[in-house]
Amino acid sequence: MSVTALRSAAPPLSPETDWQLPSGQPLQRYGLCALAQPHLRTPQQTTRFHFYEATLLLVLSGRLTLLEQNETTVVDTPSQLCLITPDASADLAKTPGGHDSAFRSIFLTFSSTLLARFYQRYPEILAPAHHPRPFTTLTLDDDLTHTLQYLVEGITGNALNESRLELRLMDMLLALSERGYRFGAPPQPGVTAQLRALISEEPERHWTAQSAGRLLAMSEATLRRRLSAEQTRFEVLLLETRMQHAMMLVQTTSWSMQRLAEACGYKSSARFSERFKTRFGCSPTKIR
Repeated sequence: MSVTALRSAAPPLSPETDWQLPSGQPLQRYGLCALAQPHLRTPQQTTRFHFYEATLLLVLSGRLTLLEQNETTVVDTPSQLCLITPDASADLAKTPGGHDSAFRSIFLTFSSTLLARFYQRYPEILAPAHHPRPFTTLTLDDDLTHTLQYLVEGITGNALNESRLELRLMDMLLALSERGYRFGAPPQPGVTAQLRALISEEPERHWTAQSAGRLLAMSEATLRRRLSAEQTRFEVLLLETRMQHAMMLVQTTSWSMQRLAEACGYKSSARFSERFKTRFGCSPTKIR
């Protein structure tokens, strides 16, 4: 049975509850995808937000503005997807709106490992000269809506094994390609990407360059040398990975500052808040 056939066999979903994700921290299936539903009641601006992986955004209420160099992308309707290529970055502005005066969105990422497998399985889809823009909007038609709903249901239900969830993710990528959109084949991951993925799995862990290097099968000196060749440092990468994780947790949970701090590798909530404010220009409590 084809992947498309699997999708068409899915039961219809209720339009009233399609996008109601379980509350709490983002859902992550390592090596496949991550899913979150940010929810804000105050305007938020974030500078230099980095989308490390291919990302699909659906704004359910409010408005999202992405400013990348001199190009501005605005997404303010649930009938439009925003598709973001890996390693894109932008200044973000989230503005609450709608009947409940809130900003709500679906934030779905596709891992580089999944994308690589997708293009290996469907090499004819990837045109050699295809270079998508960092931020692209695409109309969410009925069939694409059904495909995305079916995928979200599979992730949030947490009942699918990796093989079945991978089929649904690839079906989503096929549906996008049918409409002329491809994220593009991911580059071979360097040590920076490998280290970021490692830290992302356990941001609360007490990470050192020595312990990370051991897990990546290299010495601390080799790890630092290879990171330097890719124009970054261990401490910078660790902080940025933790802070992006913190930003997502602040927007999706009602956790206390102490719990947020511990989830991001800090024993002190004051130090955590200080690092957060330095990175994003405001304290975590100002976002909620």
